[in-house]
Amino acid sequence: MSPKGAESANEGRRLLVAGEDPRGAATLAAEAGLAVVAGEPDVVLCHGGDGTLLRAERDWPSVPKVPARVGARARLCPDHQLGAILRRLQAGELKDEALGKLELQIAGARFLAMNDIVMRNESPATAVRFALHVNGLRTAEITGDGVVFATPFGSTGYYRSITRSVVERGLGVAFNNSTEIFEPLLLSGEEPVEVSVLRGPAVLVYDNDVRAIPLREGHRFTVRSVSGSAHVRGLDALRCQSCRKLDGSRFNPH
Repeated sequence: MSPKGAESANEGRRLLVAGEDPRGAATLAAEAGLAVVAGEPDVVLCHGGDGTLLRAERDWPSVPKVPARVGARARLCPDHQLGAILRRLQAGELKDEALGKLELQIAGARFLAMNDIVMRNESPATAVRFALHVNGLRTAEITGDGVVFATPFGSTGYYRSITRSVVERGLGVAFNNSTEIFEPLLLSGEEPVEVSVLRGPAVLVYDNDVRAIPLREGHRFTVRSVSGSAHVRGLDALRCQSCRKLDGSRFNPH
């Protein structure tokens, strides 16, 4: 019997390979009985790591993703070897998890992020000054290197490096190297948070997209949680403590 939350074994198995070693991954996929395609996939294999997963979600936002680390770069436990993951996919044994997203709106444009949205100073020689507007209230002027908005999934990255904590639900807001101490905010995410740039220059990025948005004095943008989710099958491949131990990494509770 498939585990609770696992996909149906009767679903289509048109697999698109994104990330590293596409030829080797395609060979293993074929051996597992999956049809490897170049377009219109039922599922996308994200062969790499967190960054590969984020890029694939931008390129195929409505298609489920299956993450797998690269065995040539890291020692992996038997369950998370690529061949094992593909066989579990074919058998319908990978648990499906829905990961929430953040919506960024600026100058009439809309972007979605699965991980985080980050504003930071454009030049390391100059701090950025800004204020937040949330639930009808405005913060004091904040001076520092910027601000990070994170989902629970994304909070194990940049957000955690600033706050030494993670977000369990909703939206986390962390202040990067501010001159005054501002504790991180934990919000429901239902109400948009508006950011006003009081002094730049700054840049705005979402997830790991290299196309930074320039910000100057007077610019504003809003961030909020949205109902649309990213569906990931077998997310345990990125969280596995056994893999971390084999690879010589320390235990990470998140």
